[in-house]
Amino acid sequence: MPYMTYSQLKDSARFRLEPIMGKLVGVTVIFYALRFVAGRFSSVFGLLTDSFALQVTLSSIFMILAGIISSLLEIGFRCLMLKLYCGRPVSTGDLLYAFTAQIKTALGLSTVMSLLSTLPLIPSHVLFKRVELAMESIALSSDFNAPAASLPPELMDLMSIALFCYTPALVLVTMLHLVYSQIYYLMLDFPSFSIKKLFRSSRLLMRGHKGRFFYIHVCILPVFLIGGLLTCGIGLLWITPFLYAVETEFYLDLVTKRSM
Repeated sequence: MPYMTYSQLKDSARFRLEPIMGKLVGVTVIFYALRFVAGRFSSVFGLLTDSFALQVTLSSIFMILAGIISSLLEIGFRCLMLKLYCGRPVSTGDLLYAFTAQIKTALGLSTVMSLLSTLPLIPSHVLFKRVELAMESIALSSDFNAPAASLPPELMDLMSIALFCYTPALVLVTMLHLVYSQIYYLMLDFPSFSIKKLFRSSRLLMRGHKGRFFYIHVCILPVFLIGGLLTCGIGLLWITPFLYAVETEFYLDLVTKRSM
């Protein structure tokens, strides 16, 4: 039996969401509010010291912690979607599922995924931070009434190196997210699985389907960008549940047509 196309996934997701979209908008507001608060720690704590090394260290640590909290919230959103697809009643409290159930496994998965998302980007993060500080120094020392001076060659070189480090790191992080994109669903569906088995199962499940999953997100990306920009982010309150519904459709399509 062939796997569902993006068009089929999209249509099915819309049908599922329509009856409870109002409740899901409220859940999404809470979801983004909690993620926003968690994300502020990585920037605020970096301002508590003048030491560049300490700034980068604190910023990186809190980026990882923010990633863990964000992942725990994503588990909750996926739990809500699975309950919806199983015909069970959903509630706003489902968003905090990972904080109240399967805590050890959820925290382990979230920590690993946050590290996989953050560590490859730290070298470029350090370089971009140096560029930012250098540009601030140039701006403070410049005569604002004079024409803007060109950036020093050393700074241009530093920017080039930062981009050179960032590009392959971003590709690596994207590939890792594709390979392990199903671990949270698997955790919810198979609570007896160990963390190691969940990662292995996601790799096996996504074998031959990474390109399809990537294509689905490429198709949804314009909706995110246009809907988010034209509505100053308000449209994301409807688009985000749609994305999670499509991902849930994708997961269920995989597990029902492929042996674990």
